[in-house]
Amino acid sequence: MRAFLIGTVILVVLFVASVFVPVSTTARLVPAAIFANGTSSARLTWSVENVFGRPVPYYPAITRVELEPDDSLVRLVGESSRSGGPAELELFLRAGDRPGDLRVRLHDGEDVLTFGLRLLEDDGDRDADGIPDRAELSDRADREAFRKWFAAIAEAQFYAPDRRWAGVHRDCAGLIRFAYKEALRKHDRRWLQEVKYLHQPAQRDVRRYNYPGVPVLGERVFRARPGAYRSGDDIEKDFSAAASARVLWEHNTVFLGKELQDARPGDLLFFRNPERHSSPMHSMILLDGRLVYHNGEDEVRLVTVAELNSHRDDCWHVRRDNPHFLGFYRWKILEGGRP
Repeated sequence: MRAFLIGTVILVVLFVASVFVPVSTTARLVPAAIFANGTSSARLTWSVENVFGRPVPYYPAITRVELEPDDSLVRLVGESSRSGGPAELELFLRAGDRPGDLRVRLHDGEDVLTFGLRLLEDDGDRDADGIPDRAELSDRADREAFRKWFAAIAEAQFYAPDRRWAGVHRDCAGLIRFAYKEALRKHDRRWLQEVKYLHQPAQRDVRRYNYPGVPVLGERVFRARPGAYRSGDDIEKDFSAAASARVLWEHNTVFLGKELQDARPGDLLFFRNPERHSSPMHSMILLDGRLVYHNGEDEVRLVTVAELNSHRDDCWHVRRDNPHFLGFYRWKILEGGRP
């Protein structure tokens, strides 16, 4: 009996040792190169395994990840350090929009493991919507910031038109273009001092880039011709700093539907009436159940959807059965190449 107990204890000790004693370390950063397009990412994994090839259940040393020269090229997704608990760590390095080389150092309490990560220039258009991927807002917080600034700036023009909005650009498409560019700017104290009125601005700016420093495009932020963008295309021919309502509709937005429930604040409405030969296209901006637009003549107007639907001219009604109402649309930088 005694021998049996001794044997059992030995077996238990051996089993515990086999579970808790480190045998090997595995660390990988895959891939070693990603595109600097705001969406690509590399995966860093680290673990200290036991004899069964599983992470040791408890590892007391602090494990941490450091980036050199800094973290401006990537954003860390996940925990960049751990202590206690299982000997494993998983971390994603999400690319920004600047190319460069980065060194990733992993300190695991005993060794320092070093990996290289290269961020490659990427001027592609994977969704084939005509807009370079680097100019699209892939981060949800950036998209929301843009929406709020765009809507707030457009609404402000009803109460107090911005003196920076040049008279030559004061029409329905001009209001949209102005609010679009200003929404992408950095809204510092100097910018705010120029604005007389802002209702519910965003709490943060778009962080991926700020106008006029838009990746690939610079100030020419509006797609001017059909087709996908390809690296090396002539930006001056394919893009423009200004665009008509028709060009905005055809090449810079994607269709959402013809019901109000299909859209969100910051989306656009387009109308087309071929009988109005001087200006057959018209555009508006959706706020919170209200619409803001320039009437194409001398003023910015702010109305509710219900008020517009009671207009004596039914070509302006926001209704599915109105053939002149093209529907609600969303910027491609927010939605990508949605069909």
